[in-house]
Amino acid sequence: MEHPLLLFLSVGRLHAQVMSGGKIASQNEFTDSPDGLHNFAAFLQASKHPTYLLVDLIEEDFRQETVPHLIGGNRTALLQRKFDQFYRGTPFHQATLLQRQKTGRRDDDMVFSALTNPSLITPWLDIMLAQQTPLAGIYSVPQISAPLVKDHPSNHLLLISWEKYSGLRQTYFSNHHLQISRLTPLHDNLTFQDAVVKELSRTYQYLKSLSLLPSGQTLDVRILGNSHELIELQTELPRSADMHYDFVDLADIARQLKIDDRFTDSDASQIFLRQLAAKPPAIHYASSEHTRYFTLWQLRRALNWIGSALLLGCLLWSAAGAWQSNDDASEAKYLKTQAQRILNEAQKITLTFPNTYAPATDMKVGVSVIRKLAQYGHTPSYVLRPISAVLDRHPQIELDDISWQMSATEPVAPNTQADVPAQVITLKGHLTGFANDYRAALGYLEAFQRELAAQGYQVTALSKPLDVSPSGSIADQRNADLKTLDFSLKTSLRPPT
Repeated sequence: MEHPLLLFLSVGRLHAQVMSGGKIASQNEFTDSPDGLHNFAAFLQASKHPTYLLVDLIEEDFRQETVPHLIGGNRTALLQRKFDQFYRGTPFHQATLLQRQKTGRRDDDMVFSALTNPSLITPWLDIMLAQQTPLAGIYSVPQISAPLVKDHPSNHLLLISWEKYSGLRQTYFSNHHLQISRLTPLHDNLTFQDAVVKELSRTYQYLKSLSLLPSGQTLDVRILGNSHELIELQTELPRSADMHYDFVDLADIARQLKIDDRFTDSDASQIFLRQLAAKPPAIHYASSEHTRYFTLWQLRRALNWIGSALLLGCLLWSAAGAWQSNDDASEAKYLKTQAQRILNEAQKITLTFPNTYAPATDMKVGVSVIRKLAQYGHTPSYVLRPISAVLDRHPQIELDDISWQMSATEPVAPNTQADVPAQVITLKGHLTGFANDYRAALGYLEAFQRELAAQGYQVTALSKPLDVSPSGSIADQRNADLKTLDFSLKTSLRPPT
């Protein structure tokens, strides 16, 4: 892979580092201030590398749920309903399959998670999209933690790590599947050792209260840190039959991941960043819209490889052709003679073809008929795109139903073709956000009609939210249902002359 750009986002701060040959080639720090965001945009403009965004935020929620086992579109629809139920306010969500049950209906046990405060991510993401940064995905520290516990034999394991700018991260795994994770910010006067001692007991009680840790079960605790601080921590942690401690030196993990860095404290940020660069998870929080430039980057890279392979193949083919050119000279002469003979036979056959000449007047009539038929078959985009554009400018109009037909009986507007049937679209919908202000609602609807007319449509109001005609009846509708703001319009469109 080309030199990747690794980003680590915590509250109010973004760390960026470009990797080269497994080492940090350059690194920068950016704050979420206007100057910091401006500097980040300038940095991305000069750095077009495949990018991986790792976040470590308090606002990450996890929910365990059992859902029916479905496939295809039904599964997609089910997951979307769950996202709308749990995380309607954020686009950064994902669903991870833990296991499929072995009894009963064999449902799926899943973990739904989301970054619940998108405002912490969106400013940075908007800059990346504006700079067309090839973003591979948005990942979280709990996701990247799983490979660090895969070799542990425990089925109930709590992983504790510390990241300098975010805080103390505690992630609980059951049967090596991520269940829940908590982040506790650290204050300047609280050391790594003190934070572990203080928060560990709280997390243990929290797991018990959620019934994630079975009664009587020992909780295994794996703590990542600097060797010197781990030695001090061993003397400070209380001895308890409920918990068993496993201390892992960051330097040992660094050697396993081939990280050539020195760890002077217990900050595990580089461990998670390098783990992400080495094996990024398939599931992440970014949508296809966020990663479209990474997809284009992959496509360009694949095309470059294919082009190089084709060039090499052509060179080899040319070399083989040159090697055999002498042997092929006589065969080429024979093929030339055969080609001439086939050409002569083709000319004889052509002379036997029947005369298919058509007069110019007949061809003209045929072309005119084809053009006239083409005017009868406008595509939906030709008719509906202007209506869609006007609806985008009137967000307080919500459509409930739309119908489309062709009619030759509609009135003919000036400067339109009378011999072509009109495209008739009937819109049924309702107005929102007006409460009982019918005057404003009617004015809003009339503005909508005028914009449609400006697009070339003939607009007829079939019904309005309030009948103000002489034959209509106006009564006190303050207690009426919001459906009193329903309306229906008929629009017709013919091609211009």
